[in-house]
Amino acid sequence: MSNIIRKTTELAMYITSSYTFPGCVIVDATCGNGHDTIALARTKPSRLYAFDIQQEAVAATEKKLVSEGFGSALDNGTISIICDSHSNMTQHVHEPADVIIFNLGYLPGGDKTKPTYKSETVKAARSALELLALDGVLCLTMYSGHPEGLEEKEVLMQMAETLDPKVYHAAYVNFINQKNSPPEILLITKKA
Repeated sequence: MSNIIRKTTELAMYITSSYTFPGCVIVDATCGNGHDTIALARTKPSRLYAFDIQQEAVAATEKKLVSEGFGSALDNGTISIICDSHSNMTQHVHEPADVIIFNLGYLPGGDKTKPTYKSETVKAARSALELLALDGVLCLTMYSGHPEGLEEKEVLMQMAETLDPKVYHAAYVNFINQKNSPPEILLITKKA
């Protein structure tokens, strides 16, 4: 791992790794090219659900999982890759999740005209809160450097600010001295 303060996605994974344990349930709400999915699979969850709306991302994630030795986990259903919007996660996940992670924006190396959108993401985040296990974590990496990303961040921050403090803790990580709208992290935990 490199300097986690320099790379937002690594910082997000570092934080969420403290919530994983063998036998946990994980949702990768935006599997993209599969990098986070691989890291999450290495924690030996009992179930790992990986979502992406783009078939290209689903295929890339599956290929990466197989090449990294997780083919049997795909075959036996321990890992499920689902080509559907993260806003529909409750249609596929029917158990409390210890870790739910989003890496918003658009598919790295893919079509930049297909970003995540606030209407779908806020619905997905609310669904994630329903699924979140006690003492679990919801981690959203947000990219406000493009119009859709800024709108997405604003609606997610508003949602987090209005959460019942008796039920949830919410934290926000912002790289305050960096220019050009670096990625930011929103973390929400459900109190036990």
